[in-house]
Amino acid sequence: MASYLSSAAEVKKFLDKPNMQEQNGVMFAYATDPKVLAKLVPAPLEPVAPVVAGYVTYMGKPTFAKPYYEAVLYALVKFGKIVGAYPFSLLLSGEGAEEAMIAGRDGAGMPKKLADKIVFEQSEQKIHAEIVRHGVKLLDLNWQAGQPNDAAVAQKIMGAAAGKPGEPADTASFFINYDLNQNKDGSNSFVNTELVATLSKAITTKMVPGALDLKLASSPDDPFGELVVAKPIGAAWYQVKSSVMYQTLHLQKLDPAQAAPYLITGNYDRAMLNE
Repeated sequence: MASYLSSAAEVKKFLDKPNMQEQNGVMFAYATDPKVLAKLVPAPLEPVAPVVAGYVTYMGKPTFAKPYYEAVLYALVKFGKIVGAYPFSLLLSGEGAEEAMIAGRDGAGMPKKLADKIVFEQSEQKIHAEIVRHGVKLLDLNWQAGQPNDAAVAQKIMGAAAGKPGEPADTASFFINYDLNQNKDGSNSFVNTELVATLSKAITTKMVPGALDLKLASSPDDPFGELVVAKPIGAAWYQVKSSVMYQTLHLQKLDPAQAAPYLITGNYDRAMLNE
């Protein structure tokens, strides 16, 4: 029987090597406005290309939550010699969404929020995916098996993300970790702001390329449309057997005043601005 006092064995098992097993989803990439991207990526990270990538996937057997759907938009960035993803938004829905949101936000500073629903409909040659939050369809995606919109660029981007089928591939994702502190005047401030990188090792078992048709929209709380689709690059249906988050690198302390503008929208809604 559960208790408010956990055993030593339970403490040891808590978020032990989080593994997002048995994923089935669609990954995608598109070219965007380089000026907008440069504005939205915080220093010291640097965009490596004017490209936004993402995925919509079903997490079938995570080790830290019940199954759930997850969707992300991210920039390809670098810090020194480390190249990886800088997510603008991670949205979740389904039975295990709350657990996964808490694990990601508390464990690695991930900008996770709950969606109204994430739709993932699949046939042999087609995939349709949607993200709806606060009644707004933020993402409407269609994938058709076959030739990507830009085959050479698609192979480079998605091949790097997934590696060779059946072989472990290392990936990195960058986040800003922080604490909230209430000041004497009652206001709250971001403190202990720090750039971190979460390292993962994944085994992709299936990768089927195809063409991407993508529409993005914005709401006051989720400005997906700000990351404008200038040109679709491509998409791929993929399956992942295992994706283990095995290490968090603490890269650099950040000035809270400079980090704060990048933290609010991804983590919170405008209701928290007392508007």
